[in-house]
Amino acid sequence: MSHLDEKLLMSSTILDGELSDAVFRAVQDGVYPEEETIVSAELPSSAFDSLLKLLEQARTEVKTSIRELSRLSAPDIDGWVSQARQLRTDIDNSQYLAQEVVSLAKTGKVLQSEAEDASGKVDLLKGEVIFNEVLSSTLQQVHDLRHTLDTAQDAAIQNKLPDAIALLKKADRELSELRGCENTRLAGLVRGKVADLHKLVAETLTEQWNVLIHIDPNTSTISFHRKINGLLRGKILILRKAFDNVILMPRLQIQMDGTRASWTIREDDISISGSSSDTTTDTLISDMNLMINYISTNLPPSVAVPFSEVLLPSLTAKLVAGPLSSSVPADLDGISAFKETLSRVSGFAESLQAHGLQGRNNLMKWINEAPQVWLMRRSELSLHSIRQLLVRGLGDPRTVERVETQVVTRDDNIFVDSTNNEDWNAGWSDEDSEAKRHKTAPTARKSVNGQEGVDEEDEEDVSAWGLDEDADHKVSGHSAEGPAAEEDEGDAWGWGDDNEEEKATRSSSTQSPKRSRQRLNGTNTTEEPGERQVTLKENYNITALPEQILEIIIQAVSDAEALLRSDPIDNPVAPAAKGLFALPGLLLSMYRASAPSFYAHNVSGNMYLYNDSLYMAEQLRLFGEHHAERSTHLDHNSSLDIQPDISALELFGKRAYGKEMESQRTILGDLLDGAQGFTNCTEHPFAQECDLAISSTVDRLRDVSKQWRPVLSHSALLQSIGSLLSTVIKKIIVDVEDMSDISEPESQQLTSFFNRIAALEDLFLLEKTTELDKQAEQPIPRTAIYTPQWLKFQYLANILESSLVDIKYLWTEGELSLEFKAEEVIDLIEALFADSEHRRRAIGEIRRSGKGI
Repeated sequence: MSHLDEKLLMSSTILDGELSDAVFRAVQDGVYPEEETIVSAELPSSAFDSLLKLLEQARTEVKTSIRELSRLSAPDIDGWVSQARQLRTDIDNSQYLAQEVVSLAKTGKVLQSEAEDASGKVDLLKGEVIFNEVLSSTLQQVHDLRHTLDTAQDAAIQNKLPDAIALLKKADRELSELRGCENTRLAGLVRGKVADLHKLVAETLTEQWNVLIHIDPNTSTISFHRKINGLLRGKILILRKAFDNVILMPRLQIQMDGTRASWTIREDDISISGSSSDTTTDTLISDMNLMINYISTNLPPSVAVPFSEVLLPSLTAKLVAGPLSSSVPADLDGISAFKETLSRVSGFAESLQAHGLQGRNNLMKWINEAPQVWLMRRSELSLHSIRQLLVRGLGDPRTVERVETQVVTRDDNIFVDSTNNEDWNAGWSDEDSEAKRHKTAPTARKSVNGQEGVDEEDEEDVSAWGLDEDADHKVSGHSAEGPAAEEDEGDAWGWGDDNEEEKATRSSSTQSPKRSRQRLNGTNTTEEPGERQVTLKENYNITALPEQILEIIIQAVSDAEALLRSDPIDNPVAPAAKGLFALPGLLLSMYRASAPSFYAHNVSGNMYLYNDSLYMAEQLRLFGEHHAERSTHLDHNSSLDIQPDISALELFGKRAYGKEMESQRTILGDLLDGAQGFTNCTEHPFAQECDLAISSTVDRLRDVSKQWRPVLSHSALLQSIGSLLSTVIKKIIVDVEDMSDISEPESQQLTSFFNRIAALEDLFLLEKTTELDKQAEQPIPRTAIYTPQWLKFQYLANILESSLVDIKYLWTEGELSLEFKAEEVIDLIEALFADSEHRRRAIGEIRRSGKGI
């Protein structure tokens, strides 16, 4: 039997119902039969009937389902239809309402137009009413003005000039009140009438005036006739101007040859008769009295009083601003003559009052304010002196010495030599004292206003001086050490800003100061068994300005003390003593405000400004202490309080120092930026850029040291240069540590750069001030004392040229762990050496050692 026959036999054995059922499920549900026989069977025509029956049955079931669903959803459809009908009704209502609104709006516009038309008519009627009222008022004013002009014309014709002038003034006032008709023909006619009357009255008055008063500029003579019935103010002003130009100004002004004009009064005439070398204020006041008598005698009271009202106020003002102000002495030597001047001025003021003339109040005010006037003149001259000193320049520098006393313990080995002899001050030097002084300064510093504040840069500068080696040590004595100002460089010499109470507290609380790694010699000035008193000295340069300014300040305080001791009755400026005590503060404020612009002309101006400010502060502090001892009997409000000005001056100097240091740091940072982090420092053109950056930095530091050496003390110079060098090496260390890979050529090149920077150690050599120092062949540089991270910089140079074994030895047996963190050394090893078993073992030992800062 063939395969085809077997297949036909198999399909025939399958029922037609099964085939039709499989086809129906496939059509309806998408399910296919799983039996291989059904899938592979052929669909005979006999199975179509059963398949049609199944389809018809399925259609019937679908229809039944649809009818059932329609029956169930009929209520919802009815609701939808009802809502649609209601919506249509609402839409129709809205359209109706909209039409109503449009209709009402049109009606409103019509009504509004009618209302506006009616309002316009009302406004027109109101305007007509107002116009009629204004016209009626204007016509009434014109009628009154015409009556006034007619009356004035009648008075002028009858030579009643005062009445005519009064009526003309009234007519001018009434004419100015004619509003709204300035450009009308009526107003022009009225103004012409008024002008004609003015001209008539002026001509009549001028004729009478020329008869009564005669002024002859050619002979510098003025004549008054006694029969004067009345004058106009305008003519009085003309008289005052003529009298001022012809008589007063020549007498008040000093001529080019140093003389003043003199007067001659004869009967009705007063004239300039020549010049006199007597320019004293007393003679001038006497002449003023003669002039007042002349005016009172030759002019009637009706003229003299108005004349004095316009003449004497300006005269007294000129006297006060000119001769009287010039008579105020600038010092106490001229007080006696000034007292006589005040007496004569008082007599002149009483003479004015006796004659019933004006001008007394100005003179009495000047007399009563004599202390303030003298103080103002003294202040102006003192401030002018400060300005002149600054304009003349800094002058020739001079060397001054700063002396400081400190108490140290006798058992401190830095003051005991190996032979234990008592001649232990033979090798003392300024640098030792400076280093010791900074090592004993507290690390927690305060600003001038007493608030604590230590920034990052402060801590770095302080650490450079070894201040963190012993946080608890203190120094007692007469020095001004203590908290520094806001700038880190402000503590360059350790000059503190503490007040006297803080000094006393610190002195009493430190009986046994500690020291660590200090090397100082000094002079034994006490025989205490447990401690010694050491006097430290150092020299630095200042300009010529401090001594000159101090001289002005001391003289002002001396004069104030003299005024306090004087009798207020005998000394008219005695009340100015309190104000004179405030003059030093004003002078120092003037110096602080003006000095920077004048010091800037010097290449080391900021450093000179720093030295000058701190020198003046020190001298003023000593002067203030002496003044306080001399003035214990004085009232606190009437004594010198210069401590705030001293603090401000110290802060000013330290800010100048900080500004200069910050400027130099910026320059050095810009120079080092040219190296671009020393990346590719062996390749062209980066190698040339790195070499140029290092050379420029080294040259800049040497130039700055050369500029500052004649200005700063040697210890301050070392600290300043050390701070700048610290900025340089800090940046170099950071740049090198940031390099992820350092080849052997780069390591060698970096080492050469480090060596060139290390050559700057010769800037930190001690000055050979003693024979012992001069005999020393190789002085030891103090770079590590004054330059933070100097040892770290040296160790980094060693790491760059050392083997892995040497680096591990330096870490475990040496002092490398005192300057570096473990991770820093590990990063350097990873950058310098390729990955190997030896490198991993060395890194592991460094991590396990637990060392590092």
